[in-house]
Amino acid sequence: MSKNDNLRMVSILIAARNEEHTILRCLQSIDQLTYPRDQWEVWIGDDDSQDQTHTLIEGFICNKPNFHLLRITNTLGNARGKANVLAHLAQQAQGDYFLITDADVAVPSHWIQCMLAPCQGQVGVVTGITIPTYTNTWTALQAIDWVYALYIIEKLSHWQIPATAMGNNMLVTRASYEATGGYETIPFSITEDYQLFKEILDRQYTFRQVYSHEALALTLPISTVPAWLQQRKRWAHGALQTPWYIRLPLLAPLFFWIILLILAFSQPWLSLCLWLGSLLIQTIIAVAGIHRLRQQKLYWYSILFPLYFQFGTLATLIYYYLPVKTIWKGRVYE
Repeated sequence: MSKNDNLRMVSILIAARNEEHTILRCLQSIDQLTYPRDQWEVWIGDDDSQDQTHTLIEGFICNKPNFHLLRITNTLGNARGKANVLAHLAQQAQGDYFLITDADVAVPSHWIQCMLAPCQGQVGVVTGITIPTYTNTWTALQAIDWVYALYIIEKLSHWQIPATAMGNNMLVTRASYEATGGYETIPFSITEDYQLFKEILDRQYTFRQVYSHEALALTLPISTVPAWLQQRKRWAHGALQTPWYIRLPLLAPLFFWIILLILAFSQPWLSLCLWLGSLLIQTIIAVAGIHRLRQQKLYWYSILFPLYFQFGTLATLIYYYLPVKTIWKGRVYE
């Protein structure tokens, strides 16, 4: 018997649209995975790219038999956009586990092992940890934002409170995916990762959150404020689909600021103390997450993070309700 006979077969699924500047970085990281090469395959879906994405992928995989490229030319059922690409790729995949990432993500060398480790019993979804790369204050604050949010999600997972999943670093079992009927049958959502997460949990599967330095993948930061607001608006679409006990904390900053403004007229010192207290709590949470992920260079930026987070949350709430269309990968979603 081969030493690999008892290992689990994994299919890595990547949706790519106009990713000529990032796709090789992603594929090179996957090519360096330490999991036995005969136990994983890669399926890349080219979603009508208008640049050199397809050509670059073809050149990279030409001598790599476990890498496969599929040109997406039609839609399946309810699926659109990234969900449609993943629906096509899942139909081609041979693995018992689907590992989903994005074309702008570089995964760690032990990624497969880290994501498979929690897959026991009725676990249907495993969410990994991803942060943007950072080189300055703006990108470092974005990185801490991801660290902070995923740290809270990981803590909630210990109490089996399902907050959300993250489609750039996510594992689903074939059994749980097929139990939903696949992306072609579930309701369409621009936050396709959360929709699949919800559908899987509705079918009595459980979930796990991986939060460790060994599992840390790196995406790219958002370079401009308008693009950052668009990203947040997409996330807000998904957040408003969550159960009320998840939505309520997400709206807490708005209520908190209203309370602070009211108190500022009658008890300004109390208002100031409450605000400073909130900054301290958010800093402590951010530092705890930074420590877990061994991102020491982010410590200094954590002092600024609460201001970024609070004003950023308010800006997102305002932007969400503005009559601005949601745009993703050059496509407009209502």
